[in-house]
Amino acid sequence: MQLNIPSDPKIQQLHDWIDSHAEEMIEALQGVLRIPSLEAPPSGVNAPFGAEVRRSLDYTLDLCAKLGFRTKDVAGFAGHAEFGEGDEMVAGLGHLDVVPEGDGWRHEPYGAEIDAGFIYARGSSDDKGPTYAALFGAKALMDCALPLKRRVRLVFGCNEESGFQCVHHYWEIAKEERPVYAFTPDAGFPLIYAEKGIANLILEKSLPVPGDLRIDHAEGGRRPNMVPDYAEARLSGSEAAQLTAVRRLKRFWNKNVTFEVTDTGIIVKAYGKSAHGSTPANGENAVVHLARALKTLDLPDGDVWLDFVTDTVDPTGAALGIAHSDSVAGALTSNLGILTFTERGTVQLTFNIRYPVTWNIEALLSANRPILEEGGWNLTEYHDQPPLYVPLDEEPVKTLLKVYREATGDNESQPGTMGGGTYARATPHAVAYGAGFPDSEDGPAHEPDERFAIETYLNAAKIYAQAFYELAK
Repeated sequence: MQLNIPSDPKIQQLHDWIDSHAEEMIEALQGVLRIPSLEAPPSGVNAPFGAEVRRSLDYTLDLCAKLGFRTKDVAGFAGHAEFGEGDEMVAGLGHLDVVPEGDGWRHEPYGAEIDAGFIYARGSSDDKGPTYAALFGAKALMDCALPLKRRVRLVFGCNEESGFQCVHHYWEIAKEERPVYAFTPDAGFPLIYAEKGIANLILEKSLPVPGDLRIDHAEGGRRPNMVPDYAEARLSGSEAAQLTAVRRLKRFWNKNVTFEVTDTGIIVKAYGKSAHGSTPANGENAVVHLARALKTLDLPDGDVWLDFVTDTVDPTGAALGIAHSDSVAGALTSNLGILTFTERGTVQLTFNIRYPVTWNIEALLSANRPILEEGGWNLTEYHDQPPLYVPLDEEPVKTLLKVYREATGDNESQPGTMGGGTYARATPHAVAYGAGFPDSEDGPAHEPDERFAIETYLNAAKIYAQAFYELAK
């Protein structure tokens, strides 16, 4: 998108700074994209999410210090960079962790290769690229020395993709200062003023007594908030039962399912297409492909959990009894994200639910309960992030929308809602703001060949610079 030429000389200064530092910005972003910052078990002091996430935070805080910001490491859960003076503070909230890369990439997932104006890498659009756009927007404002009454802070979280423990620690445990207003560059322009509630439900069911053919192990999915792109099961049993299973598998046709016979039994493999958990209809669920293949075999009658899996692929949540909708954010979505066989002889399913902003977790669980009781399932654990809703006539929505419209001349695109969850819900008076433009081809998040346009990067940085200025002046 082509930005307007600013009429205000102060805003023109910010744009000129970013244009003159484009090469530096690109090199800095490529550096952090080459760090595979996937959450892992704790690794030493102040590395609660593993060594690579720690390395990504170190890289970013070191960069910020070199750029002239005051920095702080909050025990490896998060960090921040700040400039300016004043009793109050405004903030940009970004995250440095990424989801697993998955399969099907044409570019190296952590190569940060530039091809036809895009930077390709896991995390390029979600959320390292937008986070660095906000960082350099703040740097432009700092170097241009425009008069401000509030400090400007960039907060870098380290496990947004898998639990928000980072910002919980930052604000609830470490008691870091909360901003007067904030935005997170983790969605799209013009802005997102409502985010659905996010609940992970972990259901468990005891397996039947094995028959002549049995499932020894099955697993699928990497994270609840991703559509599984791979699943497999290992089968064993009598020689006759395995021969029957092989004949049936040969007759079963699904381009996404293969099998092989080994010395220890049969391995059935299923492949799907990954997508963000908030848009499960955009993917193909490998766990469901696997369940459909296993249903053709002579398994114990009690293995009705396979029917449950194939029914609950419905993204509306109807099979779970929780279909719901409202006029603000629309319909609930449901994603079966993880299949696990446990050592206790049970099967475990993890569902990632995005529910409407006028609903709550208590109502969701109440609606789900009859389905679980009927099927003999136990809800062993659940995690909930309540929804976000900031009315359009409140701040910072009014100021951020004004900045976007002035910068782009786009008076048609309207503020939206989404099923994804961002840091905006972690602190009051915050919304998701960019970095994707309505006509951009960035992303797709959580899918192969994730990419971020250099034009988007630079334009978003200009808008963020102006947004920080308007919120802080």
